[in-house]
Amino acid sequence: MRILLKLLLLLSASQLALAQRATFTLPETGQVITFSFHPVSDPSDNFDSVDVTSADKHFHFPAKNTVARFPATAKERRAEGFWIDIPGLKLHPSRYFLVGNYGTATDVHSLLFFVGAAYASEASPLLVLGFSATGEPYKVLERQYLDVTSFQLAPDGTPLIVGKDALSEVMRGDGGNGSAKPYATTYDPFSVFTLRSGEKAVYSLEESRNYNLKHYVWAGPHSREDFAVFYNIPGHPKPLGAPISRAETLLGGSK
Repeated sequence: MRILLKLLLLLSASQLALAQRATFTLPETGQVITFSFHPVSDPSDNFDSVDVTSADKHFHFPAKNTVARFPATAKERRAEGFWIDIPGLKLHPSRYFLVGNYGTATDVHSLLFFVGAAYASEASPLLVLGFSATGEPYKVLERQYLDVTSFQLAPDGTPLIVGKDALSEVMRGDGGNGSAKPYATTYDPFSVFTLRSGEKAVYSLEESRNYNLKHYVWAGPHSREDFAVFYNIPGHPKPLGAPISRAETLLGGSK
């Protein structure tokens, strides 16, 4: 029994030694909270769980999908598909998470965004943690795939998490992102999640529709390959949504 206890203690100490750590001063309480990240393998900047010590309590958050530390340089981040230039979010100096705030100067709320590596045309895994007024963390949102494109406020002050769960691929035409030539991509709409303080984020069909109509096109909440988004079409300064069967007509014969 003593031998088993010693082995368990050694295993626990070993896991603790492998964990990477970061601290964050929580605006809600002004207190410093501590994070421990448990690598999938050693050494690794990919983690399968996050432990939080806050308000003299310990909280454990297993990640359904592996999250990662952001690479140190812009070149490495581009190569590995990590983006930090996201409106409304700021990379924490530790590089373990992005920080977003909402509320007022006297009633501020923090959200921490943990992301994983993206592969091919897939979006990144996402885990978002929020905090109660006393500093206790809770899971706000977790998605297998969601590239956050902005964290913003609706006109009524409701916080919105905006992102895409799939990356669009060029289907027809000679152009591409940043090109002036006409081209068509798969239809991959933005998803908008609304949240209230102390609650989990909820997908909003209405907010998603409104956002896509303003910034993209709208043909339903899910990705489609029978419907395309056309860019740089003469007479259409904004993206144009249409069935892919119209590609030859709209692209002027481009393949």
